[in-house]
Amino acid sequence: MQFPILRLLRQINVGPLIVWGPATTVCLVKGNALADYTISENERISALGLSKNLIQHHPARTICFPKSLRPVLAAWMAGVPERIGISDGGARLLNTHHTPFWKASGPFVLRYQAALKKLWPDLTDLPYADYVPNVQVDRPKNTYICLMPGSVWSSKAWPPEYYRVLATKARQFGLEVAVLGTSAEAGLADIILDGMGYNLCGQTDLCQAAAWLHGAWAAVGNDSGLSHLAAACGTKTVAIYGPTDPGGSAPWGPRVITLQPYHLNCSPCFKRSCPLPKRECLLEITPDQVWGHLG
Repeated sequence: MQFPILRLLRQINVGPLIVWGPATTVCLVKGNALADYTISENERISALGLSKNLIQHHPARTICFPKSLRPVLAAWMAGVPERIGISDGGARLLNTHHTPFWKASGPFVLRYQAALKKLWPDLTDLPYADYVPNVQVDRPKNTYICLMPGSVWSSKAWPPEYYRVLATKARQFGLEVAVLGTSAEAGLADIILDGMGYNLCGQTDLCQAAAWLHGAWAAVGNDSGLSHLAAACGTKTVAIYGPTDPGGSAPWGPRVITLQPYHLNCSPCFKRSCPLPKRECLLEITPDQVWGHLG
């Protein structure tokens, strides 16, 4: 979700951009036109430690959208002149320019843009990420589809048997199938692939996953980070929603389709685990429906 913000900041030429954050995600913009410099945190440091590091760089402003007070507090302690972010969780007391996040409506990325407009009121429309990975991977020579069955919430995971049916259908149309995810999802990928395709779970970092997604014919996933990454790459992306609301967290991209059974009274419930015997919201989204949106 931060890529469109970075591209927007590039368009208005705010000066050198330093992207600072966890090494696992900062690698995505290292050596990329979206950032002039990157600073990777390999270990989490305290707000005081982070403030000391900020002082060394003398930034004119900080922009922090994660819902964490640590970097916001660090910027305040470092005396950064302009501190842009959200109002929630006490951050309004520390940020010089801010807007509400959870009490606002609309796509999350536009809520972030609203905070930027507090400093730059004449901002243009938020662009798409148009992200081009800066690494090479050994992709299939034939056309392929990427499936991303993982989720940090069990309630957000489309059934693996549905992914398996979708993989079978894709092969019937001449597509190869690659499954992306963490090492904990490798067994799930084996079930989906049934011995045919590319089980990449735990085999890629985010940069390599982006390279696979960038070259894919399409990508299908849950409400997850990989779905956002696929959308950022401009790939045709179908994101499947059940307990959460795509009105806020839908991936931001030119070729994104979100699916959710809006007629169910219990959806979205925003529960990490489904209290019902069956996750009806996800069971109602069939592989045929998903394939129909890909064709």
